[in-house]
Amino acid sequence: MVISKIYRSLVFMVYGMLAVFTSMGWAYVMLILSHCVLLYSISLVKLRWLCFIAGLTTLATFKMEPFISWQAGFVTGNFELRPLLFYGGCGFTIMRSMSFALENCEKKDGNYSILELLKYNFYLPFFYFGPIMTFDKFYIQANNPNLTRKDGEMWNISLQGLLHLGVIMIVAALLHFMYILTIPSDMKLLKNISDWALGMYAFTCILGLAYLNLVYDWVKAAVMFGVINTISRLDHLDPPKPPKCITMLYVFSETISSLHF
Repeated sequence: MVISKIYRSLVFMVYGMLAVFTSMGWAYVMLILSHCVLLYSISLVKLRWLCFIAGLTTLATFKMEPFISWQAGFVTGNFELRPLLFYGGCGFTIMRSMSFALENCEKKDGNYSILELLKYNFYLPFFYFGPIMTFDKFYIQANNPNLTRKDGEMWNISLQGLLHLGVIMIVAALLHFMYILTIPSDMKLLKNISDWALGMYAFTCILGLAYLNLVYDWVKAAVMFGVINTISRLDHLDPPKPPKCITMLYVFSETISSLHF
């Protein structure tokens, strides 16, 4: 039991690599490994500015030809999620490698091994879609042999899972039954309906459907991160908090107060 606790981060890495290989192929795994090796090699110099430049330059190659076409050629197949998984996996890999490189620069005695970077990067729940847990936090939590839970923690995790499932069902129902753009796109229908019906439609759009459309991206991010966070909490990790809704105005006050002029 103690051995399994010690090597659980290694198990996470192996499982993640096998899952990525199954979904995207060995060529894609080799591309991801090349990004990890590149930024790991640069981190050995222990210059933070160089790690920043290397990471941002590597990210920029996904917007520059012929680099983007060359890298995209490592993935075969035309399945629907291919572009999303390709860019998500590569982008988050580079950002995680930057976090590792910056932490390695701060390490006073020696360097972290590249195995630690691979364990960190190939943790499957975070691999394709994030969120980004910085390397220092992941390293401590993933290598913690004391895997105990607080009272009621499993109940809270189960409740969160059910909540996210309920939100997913509600969003699916809204997308299927509420067509906010259908009536405006049909001008013949607008001309034939009464003023009262048109006014009620506008009122409903302003107070209801338009608001749902406004926060739709936030709902997607909150549900996606929420599901991922719930899974990672089952692995005894403390993931980053989900994004806040854009309609919560106090977020702006928090943002302003956090700035130091």
